[in-house]
Amino acid sequence: MANTKGVMRPLVNFPEDLWCDRFLSLPFNNSEFESYTKQVEAMKETVKDMLVVSTTDPMEKMHLVNSLCRLGVSYHFENEIEEQLNHLFITLPKLLDDNDYDLHIVALVFQIFRFNGYKLPCGVFSKFQDGDGKFKEQVMGDVKGMVSLYEASHFRTNGEAILDEALDFTTKHLRSLANQSSTSPHLREYIENALFRPYHHSMQRLEAKLYISFYEKDESRNDILLNFAKYDFNRVQLLLQQELTVLSR
Repeated sequence: MANTKGVMRPLVNFPEDLWCDRFLSLPFNNSEFESYTKQVEAMKETVKDMLVVSTTDPMEKMHLVNSLCRLGVSYHFENEIEEQLNHLFITLPKLLDDNDYDLHIVALVFQIFRFNGYKLPCGVFSKFQDGDGKFKEQVMGDVKGMVSLYEASHFRTNGEAILDEALDFTTKHLRSLANQSSTSPHLREYIENALFRPYHHSMQRLEAKLYISFYEKDESRNDILLNFAKYDFNRVQLLLQQELTVLSR
């Protein structure tokens, strides 16, 4: 048996904890948390009614679902969203055939369904291509459509050449648009955020914070959704801060 007496082992000098004890001192305002919670609960039924009410234009529901997801509040309505998507997916082929939807709508529908696990074929974008399989130049003027197509292209699977082309096409032209002096700061920020990190690649809370700031400046915004998202974001932020404090003890 080896003699271990007198063996000197080197001491390891670990660096100080980067975060120290800053999370231990995070204040938790319970009355503020309860206030946000009451606001969220009071508005939740109103938003739910917006989601389940009948409408003559199914694409209004898709816009609403998209806003709920990007604002970070879709988790409140998972069952209702699933029900709406199930119903719409059945009627979608006829809707796309009977209506001349623009690129933004088609790309938005595509990414919502793909994100939620529906196998929507990428052929829905073929009407925006010319005979050589290239995207038509006129779609470059639809900035929202270009951003939506760029984000939709990240849901491509192996062998979907149309989405490979969409990624190359939108990346090139969106970078050009972002560098043009005629592009408004609001729109430039929207483009740059999408190019830096597509929505579904981002952390949900971070994306919600960014999108709330963008949505607030959108003239077509729904103020009920905006306020609901703000209250919910603040409520969840307080809750996460409290959890960090507990875990740091």
